Amino acid sequence: MTIRLRRCRKALPNTGSLWRKTDRRLHVEPLELEVAQPLPDVCARHGRPAVSRSEVRACFYDTDLHPRFHRSAFERDLAKLVWLRMVTGAPVSTILDGEWPVCDRCVRTTRRYRWLARALLWVMAVNLVAVVIVSVANIDLLLVPLVLALFPGSIPLGLVVFILLANKGTQRVTYRPIYDERFAFVQAHSRFRAAIEQDPRYRPPLDEEPDTT
Repeated sequence: MTIRLRRCRKALPNTGSLWRKTDRRLHVEPLELEVAQPLPDVCARHGRPAVSRSEVRACFYDTDLHPRFHRSAFERDLAKLVWLRMVTGAPVSTILDGEWPVCDRCVRTTRRYRWLARALLWVMAVNLVAVVIVSVANIDLLLVPLVLALFPGSIPLGLVVFILLANKGTQRVTYRPIYDERFAFVQAHSRFRAAIEQDPRYRPPLDEEPDTT
């Protein structure tokens, strides 16, 4: 289905770390966009009644596949995510901001992933302390691989997993690549789509393709 977008009327705060400089030149104009249409009180992910709203920023990357490609497709494969961010250095080309309705199931899932992310941070901290102790105490270097094996939340793999957990906790909708800055094509629950279409303010684009999801 299609969600209407517009350029942000005000610059988004705290985006400096997202617009990181890379040696790779953008093939498109960098954009900060926001959801331009009212969303119903129905969870886009589960189709349940919404209990609150959650502000979500989605990043799109200038990749070889598409200049405004949403990373969720890569998050299904950890190796591809590492390749996207650390090897190819694909820069952010678009930041999309919006307040999405969330249900009680989303709230519980967010809490669960946040707990897992915090637990991983503690494991990484313990791992780092162990490595420092091994180094300072001048213990046989053969023990270092053993330390890393005992604490699988080691850096940098632990950081990658932490990013995945944090993103899973905030994921509200699955975006497709953006071809037109006025619209975002998303995968959402059928009850969410029906609620939007029943809104008298809903105006689908004339050239919208039939939704097969």
